[in-house]
Amino acid sequence: MLPSFDDAVFTRRDALARGASDTTLRADRDRGRLDRVRPGVYAAASAWKDLASEERARWAAAAAHEAGRGAPIVFSHLSAAALWGLPLFRVRATRAHVTVDGPARSTPQVFRHRLPLPPADVVWLESGRLGVTTLARTVADVIATVPLEAGVSLADAALRTVATNATGAIDLERAEDLREEITDHLRRRTGRRGIRAARFVTEFADARAQLPGESVSRLLLRELGFADPELQVPVSGPRGADYLIDFDLGTVWGEFDGAAKYTDPRFLNGRTPARALADEKEREDWIRGVTGKRIVRWQMPHLATSSTFRRHLAACGVSPRHA
Repeated sequence: MLPSFDDAVFTRRDALARGASDTTLRADRDRGRLDRVRPGVYAAASAWKDLASEERARWAAAAAHEAGRGAPIVFSHLSAAALWGLPLFRVRATRAHVTVDGPARSTPQVFRHRLPLPPADVVWLESGRLGVTTLARTVADVIATVPLEAGVSLADAALRTVATNATGAIDLERAEDLREEITDHLRRRTGRRGIRAARFVTEFADARAQLPGESVSRLLLRELGFADPELQVPVSGPRGADYLIDFDLGTVWGEFDGAAKYTDPRFLNGRTPARALADEKEREDWIRGVTGKRIVRWQMPHLATSSTFRRHLAACGVSPRHA
């Protein structure tokens, strides 16, 4: 779960073992070639700059684990979320987060949460030296401490993680099991800060949302007065397989177009970006022809605020009264 140190991100100890010196490390920092992730851990500046928040969170956890020299540690909150592969939408994760059931003092590198930590809430890895809060506990911790859009994105992804079966289909019963586990954690926190928002997120979360952009779209549609749309609606395609449409907005279909659809190998499935774009055009033409409903698309910049999203939808002739 933790990334391994390499040429892009490395420890001072490894650098010295390879013949570097503190003087050369300091000089490379001064020239902008290196960033110091934390004392004793460095990263190539070009590589660090391009890392997503989730990747930075994993590296911060790896650095904290390295600094602990193998002492047992339980990662929680944003660190645990990143280690579980959950998105940290518009959340800047700069410190490792750990939970301790006792006296705790945070540092610029490690945020220590002093909270009850029963054994059932921890998964231990690496012969008991690396602990991570369980998926349900992690979600409960995070959604009570981040903005709604980040909480919904994370909760949707967590439900999808447990609900996706071997064929890629979504088993909503599995998602409900996790939702109940998260709800149980929240019941123990009555009266704590963030609990009302966390309960809303838990109820609103949906395993069918595939990307953070779809999760945020759902939240903004609710804020703008739209009825909660049906997600991933199947339309029979020309070759037997279904086309899945992100949102049914009533009179129109809605599609979130993330850049990953045309750039990420996981979505390209061996195709070139040009081929993916052509396939998408063919798909849209088919859906319009079969259903008689047009498709309205939006991208991440349209989700900057609810007002921005409302203006984009209105320009496309879509509003709650027309949905």
